Amino acid sequence: MANVRQLVTVGVVGLFAVPAVAEEGVEGRVQEFFLGDGAPPQQRGEVQLGTGLEWTRQEGETRFEVPVLGEYGLSDRIQLEAQVALTTPEDPRGLDTAEVGVGLALVNDRQRGFTLSLGMDVEATRDLADDRFRPGFEPYLLAYQDVGPVGFNLQLKAEQLPGVRGLGSELHPDLAAGAVLALGPLRPMVEAGWRDEDGTSTMLLSPGLMARPMKSLEFGVAVPWRLHAGGERDVGVMGMLIWQGGGA
Repeated sequence: MANVRQLVTVGVVGLFAVPAVAEEGVEGRVQEFFLGDGAPPQQRGEVQLGTGLEWTRQEGETRFEVPVLGEYGLSDRIQLEAQVALTTPEDPRGLDTAEVGVGLALVNDRQRGFTLSLGMDVEATRDLADDRFRPGFEPYLLAYQDVGPVGFNLQLKAEQLPGVRGLGSELHPDLAAGAVLALGPLRPMVEAGWRDEDGTSTMLLSPGLMARPMKSLEFGVAVPWRLHAGGERDVGVMGMLIWQGGGA
């Protein structure tokens, strides 16, 4: 019984210690999610760099992409963002998407561990119809909340591609929600989402695991399952490596 009481005491103390951590800044349990962007912004002068690998198999076709991203905190509420999606050497296209943007944290409540952010990305994305780049923009809304050892993240995005070169305008919504649990250096997580992928309505469910051996470094892998509107199903693998440094 003594051991049980000790475990309960440690657990209670750990839960009540969460607000004290939040007072130092809304960092979040992880820097990024696999299906959605993390809502907490970078702090002033803080830099985040990341890369990974996305492998999917859809309609009998295998696709590889290597995302590379960077974020910089102009202040504790405003950050600059840039990201490109590279293809593997077997794909002669080289570059699939490039985007830059800015994010603003409307609410950054350090005491309660809550963040509400909005932003806008401007992008150039390769169109499947003619294999040429077309401009677009993507407004988004992000929210994050710490509840004890669990962090919840929500993303609402809408990619708008204006009509060019005889191509019609397109709107691609992207909704994603995720939960992550802090277990020492490990971060088991689960995400769900709905998005328009190449004109097909797609539901996603993605279990994953991140490791955070130190404050400035985290890496992990996720296995997203896709269910398309026509009933087709496929599975993919996503890997991610994030480094963060600088700041106050």
